[in-house]
Amino acid sequence: MDRAEYRPDLTKRPGTYFVIADDEEGQRRVLEVQRASDHPVEEHTQHEDLQAVCDTAQSPLLFLTYTAVSHTHAAHRTYRAYADQQAFQALEDVFHAAELAFTGAGFTDDPS
Repeated sequence: MDRAEYRPDLTKRPGTYFVIADDEEGQRRVLEVQRASDHPVEEHTQHEDLQAVCDTAQSPLLFLTYTAVSHTHAAHRTYRAYADQQAFQALEDVFHAAELAFTGAGFTDDPS
């Protein structure tokens, strides 16, 4: 009996994922994750449909695009981007507060 050698492809191929997220109430919620179609016309239609959902929603929704290897990976990248954005905002607030404190204490660049 001849058997053809079959080796399954166990690698995850990166692809484009579309994510719809909601940032209301001070936290991000991922509402939808879809892998973009490999066919360019279908991908364009998919992109337009999801963008229309975000545009017509009553609450402000974000339409994001990521390169990922799975739906879970795309969702994780969405949460990570939000966490990074929040950390940067907090750091910016600290620097702004420190700048105001120095200005209030008389430390300015103005020699007068």
